[in-house]
Amino acid sequence: MIDIREGDCRELIESIPDNSVDLIFTDPPYLKEYLHLYEWLAKDAIKKLKPTGFLAMYVGCYHLISVVNLVNSYLDYFMELIIFGGGYGSMLWQRRVISRHKSILLFRPKDGTGMPRCNIVSVFSGSGSDKRFHAWGQDEASARYYIDCLTKQGDMVLDPFCGGGTTAAMCKVLARDCITFEVDLDTAKVARDRVINQQMPIDLSLLEQNGELF
Repeated sequence: MIDIREGDCRELIESIPDNSVDLIFTDPPYLKEYLHLYEWLAKDAIKKLKPTGFLAMYVGCYHLISVVNLVNSYLDYFMELIIFGGGYGSMLWQRRVISRHKSILLFRPKDGTGMPRCNIVSVFSGSGSDKRFHAWGQDEASARYYIDCLTKQGDMVLDPFCGGGTTAAMCKVLARDCITFEVDLDTAKVARDRVINQQMPIDLSLLEQNGELF
């Protein structure tokens, strides 16, 4: 079940039952004026997460420490995950630094007991930003990898900031349920069409059982 809902995430979140989500995997806006959304995720959206769940958020390098300070008051820091290479490269003019990586900050509820379902690689070689569906789109490979490591088939993933629908599309591939919110109607349509057209991977085991592999 992939459900893309149109509207403000801060209002739509109220329709999600508390303690019903296994993973919040999302990419909020990075600019300074949107830092309050990270605090909203930690303070309000986190109520929807199971005690065994995780909050995974893409974070821009420039405001990383600000996000950590905001979120640490509400959640337990678990790990920083690094995605690098594959065409990433943002110029931080204020620091004269070219950033060649993206960070995903991983948190869990206070006294949470969640653990990745398998050994997880903390540094992942991504394929670069994917601008086909949204100007701020992330690559599919890293989203697919980390969602797969942090959930199992049938789990519920919540993405309050849908954008071009990367989280939703990868949840379809991985057989995870996903609810995601998008405030812009045109962007929501793009994401919905993307999910509809998302190709599923070939299940080689089924082909073998049917005698279609040689």
